Amino acid sequence: MPPIRHDNSSPSILGLTVAAFIFDPAGRILLIKENYGRHRYGPPGGTIEAGENPKQALIREVLEETGATVAIAHLIGVYHFVPANGDPWMTFAFRCEIEHGQPAVPNSGEIAEVAWFDPYQLPFPLTNLVPHALSDALRGARGIMSDTIYLS
Repeated sequence: MPPIRHDNSSPSILGLTVAAFIFDPAGRILLIKENYGRHRYGPPGGTIEAGENPKQALIREVLEETGATVAIAHLIGVYHFVPANGDPWMTFAFRCEIEHGQPAVPNSGEIAEVAWFDPYQLPFPLTNLVPHALSDALRGARGIMSDTIYLS
């Protein structure tokens, strides 16, 4: 494990994000495909904006990315990522259920695909969170606090 650097010359930056793990009655997981960057597949979610708490951010992000509203069942866990280059972030991963609407690609242009996938046959590439949190979600975990996940 690399040593943690302490640099007091500038303020510390830690990004805060949310992700919704939503499963249908057949056990498939809802994933979105980013229409930017590396065009990765991952659960709906995104950045917690100023003034929001994680639950508010999650409900907003799922609605923006899928057009559906969700009910939050429980917190799966909090995952801490440290990239080799760039700022670290923490993701609050929640287990959710669709409350209203049918998930679909929004008109924003941000999302290329919204679809249900067998959790054991996922498309690629995946977001950094999926390999770490999906197994926790599938086993019904609650309140996991991950060790630091170092990314290369």
